[in-house]
Amino acid sequence: MAALFLDIRGFSTYASTGESFDIAFYLRSVYTHILDSYFPKATFFKPTGDGLLVIHELPATPHDLRTAISSLLTNSIGLTESFGELTASDVMVTGAPPSKLGIGLARGTATRLVSDGTVLDYTGRCLNLAARLMDKARPYGVVFQDDKAADLIDESLASTLSSDHVCIRGISEREPLTIYVSEGVLIRPADREPMIDSEYQYGEALHLTVEEVRKQGNFGFYLPRAPRSYEVAGVFVEYPSFAAGKATGHRRTLSIEEGRLEEHPNGLVLYISLSPVIQHITNIPISTKFLLWDTKTKVTFTPYLRPKNAKRLPS
Repeated sequence: MAALFLDIRGFSTYASTGESFDIAFYLRSVYTHILDSYFPKATFFKPTGDGLLVIHELPATPHDLRTAISSLLTNSIGLTESFGELTASDVMVTGAPPSKLGIGLARGTATRLVSDGTVLDYTGRCLNLAARLMDKARPYGVVFQDDKAADLIDESLASTLSSDHVCIRGISEREPLTIYVSEGVLIRPADREPMIDSEYQYGEALHLTVEEVRKQGNFGFYLPRAPRSYEVAGVFVEYPSFAAGKATGHRRTLSIEEGRLEEHPNGLVLYISLSPVIQHITNIPISTKFLLWDTKTKVTFTPYLRPKNAKRLPS
């Protein structure tokens, strides 16, 4: 079978601008157009919130298989190109609906989940792979993976696709998979790198006085490198503990993983808001002269990268 996952890019923003029934009208309209016009031979489909799972059970002969895969790819590419106009003539759809779509497509075997003769769902590696490929199809477009892809795609279709490779957590972490992508897909360099189950990767620590921190609204910290698709960027903060104006001798910690990434000539910078830090250091004095230059009264910021499945630093 072939598993196809699609995701409506920008749906959350669109959903936040309308009433729930407006969003329901939009989803009903867009799903109907997709299934009727692009995948009318689907064996099974299931809405996934702001996306859709579409299953096609494939023919068993090589010639028919090539025809089916080429048709799915052609229709998927056509859908991503015309998606912005899909509901343009539907008077029930209001506002400015999303215009971009990401699709992941993979072929393989799967298990049907059946009850009383009715197919409830499908499960298997193929579906997991298609879902991960959909996530790579950004900002929009189609990503296809199959070990025999070169033999399945005809020449006319091959000219509209380009080959690339990615490593995917839980599927192919050390050996990149060869994928085929349509126009509009930009694979991040970090996604091509083999994954290693490393611990935290730390950047250079920066020490600021309490007074300097209180004067800043936001601050940027150089990361050790660009984060990979399976990593989270953050800043680990250490600050002195004071009680009744006196140092307790302990250091407290805080980790911040919300911020803005920006490319700079010397590397990638993570900008974070210092507001959470300022809230934690309000009782630290800055007027005690003999302590002002003591490192114990300074706040230490250490940027880091961590795997998403790694334990978060204590705070």
